[in-house]
Amino acid sequence: MGRLKDAADTVEKNQLRSCDKAIYQMADNDLMSSQAMKQLSQLSTYIATSEAEIGYTVDFTKPYIEIRSSYLLKSLHPLSQSVQLSEKHQGISYEKGSTEFLRYLECFAKMVKNELEFAGRILGNPSRRMAALKGSISPAENELVLTGRQLNMVAKRLNYTDSVFIFDIIEKYDKDCAPLFAEMTQDIDLGEIADMVSAFKFTALKNFYDFMEDVKGKRENNAYLNLSSDGTVHEMTSNTLNYLKRLYLWRDTVEPLLIVMGDGGWNSPHNYQSLSDQRSHCDSAMGTALLQKFFVDALDQMTISLQTKSRGYKKPTLANIFLLNNYNHILRQIRSPPLNAVFDDGSEAKFSRLVKKQLDAYQESWKPCVENLMDVTYVRGGTIKSSMSNGERQLIKDKFKVIP
Repeated sequence: MGRLKDAADTVEKNQLRSCDKAIYQMADNDLMSSQAMKQLSQLSTYIATSEAEIGYTVDFTKPYIEIRSSYLLKSLHPLSQSVQLSEKHQGISYEKGSTEFLRYLECFAKMVKNELEFAGRILGNPSRRMAALKGSISPAENELVLTGRQLNMVAKRLNYTDSVFIFDIIEKYDKDCAPLFAEMTQDIDLGEIADMVSAFKFTALKNFYDFMEDVKGKRENNAYLNLSSDGTVHEMTSNTLNYLKRLYLWRDTVEPLLIVMGDGGWNSPHNYQSLSDQRSHCDSAMGTALLQKFFVDALDQMTISLQTKSRGYKKPTLANIFLLNNYNHILRQIRSPPLNAVFDDGSEAKFSRLVKKQLDAYQESWKPCVENLMDVTYVRGGTIKSSMSNGERQLIKDKFKVIP
């Protein structure tokens, strides 16, 4: 037993490299080709096949767990610390793929895969191997899950525009980690990681509802706040369009989530208790249709909110200018990438009509001014006057008072 533990220590100290250092350089067969690994495998095989001859069973599950669990936890702990230090500072400037948690997930998945290969070479008894794997991986898995849940709590406290990093985590798990972990289910249960990712998905679903409530103006106390004096594009319009662009970046992840909500489900709160494997049952056509419906619904609701906000201007002309600027900004955005890939000709035609309506109303507001100017003549009694009398000047001033 002592010799076996010494052999395991040799592999631990001399051959196995930290995942933090080797994530992009570790060769899959590097671990299996080492001389120490071969010796350890031969020793383990000899002990297992000699149990009948020597008359007693040698179970080295406990030292295996002590050595390997400590190694895995120590290797991954710096990544956990990195996530906790960096992620709470992410916001609207977040770039896709930059969250530290993605690297953490990738390292953990590689570690688990290598651990299964390692255990398979030196633990011939299936039941002992499963027990050893559970004991060696559980501490590192628990720390990963704890870090993920803490990160999800951060996302819940942030505004939905500042927590888009959760889509990166969901996408990474669904595309890369879940298929790999599914292949390992016969050897080890990693269900807690799936539950952790489900918590991120619940947060994303709630964010869709919160976003729609903001667009409807239901979460603001005064719809007339933050109106510019000159009727420029409102902050809500810019924020809404920017968020839709962000969602489009993760459309492959957003679409399955919208399928879970169902058509129009983003307009009412839900208390989701569980999530099925929506990706494996995802209808691509349905997901695309729901994404378009969600985007169109958001702009329809925002149009209503903008009309409500326009009533905060005392002068009708300023209200026209406000709506004209906002509708025109929306029209330009849905005509340009990436939103033009979602909105069809119908949406473009709708906002073109809205722009024209406000433009016509704005031009109509100048009609009294034009009429008054055209009504003034400097010809009096067959002669052209080079100056006006005081009464004529006052008459023009009075007529300009009716200009809005």
